[in-house]
Amino acid sequence: MSEAPNLQEIIGRVVRRERQERNMTIKELGEEASLSEIYVGEIERGQKYPSAKVLENLAQALDLELSELFELFAEELRGQREPEFTNAIGFTMPAGPGQPRRLVVKRIVNMLDEGDVESIADFSAFLLSKHISGIH
Repeated sequence: MSEAPNLQEIIGRVVRRERQERNMTIKELGEEASLSEIYVGEIERGQKYPSAKVLENLAQALDLELSELFELFAEELRGQREPEFTNAIGFTMPAGPGQPRRLVVKRIVNMLDEGDVESIADFSAFLLSKHISGIH
């Protein structure tokens, strides 16, 4: 049986990834969340457990709903158990390490022009055509 993931480390990893995706420094995130730069760094390194209020402040500073932040934590936890995901039409989702599947699917959907997808079947056909043409 594999070792249980360390929730503190997962919280830190997600906060760091979300901060970096927004091109924010630790100092900027701390200022936006009304937290010290040192405390944000400790959270990101998995050395501190943030309180509910701190999580609310971090979510707001990262322009996320608190529920979205918790969803990212859950996806990170699931990702440790399922490092690679193959979808029903037979190819691996274009995700890098630590990228939540929800964000990958959102990126794929954003590749479409409005009106391109009339149904789930059309979307599946679109994905399959991208796979066949070599664009994953």
